[in-house]
Amino acid sequence: MVLCRTRTPLRLPCHLILSCVLVLAVVFAAGFASGAGSGKRPSANANERLRELMTQRYEILQHAMKNAELMLKTGRMDIPTFLDLTNAMYRAQADLCTTDADRAAVYEKLVDAFEAQEKSLERQAASGRVTEVQVDEGRVATLNARIDLERLRLGQTPVQP
Repeated sequence: MVLCRTRTPLRLPCHLILSCVLVLAVVFAAGFASGAGSGKRPSANANERLRELMTQRYEILQHAMKNAELMLKTGRMDIPTFLDLTNAMYRAQADLCTTDADRAAVYEKLVDAFEAQEKSLERQAASGRVTEVQVDEGRVATLNARIDLERLRLGQTPVQP
């Protein structure tokens, strides 16, 4: 019996996996820090620590995005992972904003990034390099970002995935 492998399994580089683990640790620490002493008013020191953690998360995601763009172009990253990373980076940037207007500007950049990715996916589908399902995933990501932008403009809280 002959076994044939037509596709090699996707292996993520250690630095990307480590980056994701670090992001999860920062998110967990930020959630723990914000939940601790919830009945008390947070001190300035706690607010500074939370801001520092959120900044670290954003910087790590920025670095991961630079690597992810190269990996996507070379076919070493799948599209859903790239879309998730793009989403996480822009939402981390929005978390750092102090006004709704600034947050809306970040969400507009997120929508623009997803629209550009969606157009790229459509071109790749036309040449047979990606499937229509992957194009639809890109469209859904764009629509989710647009919905969250509109929610923000209406004074509602955007839904975090």
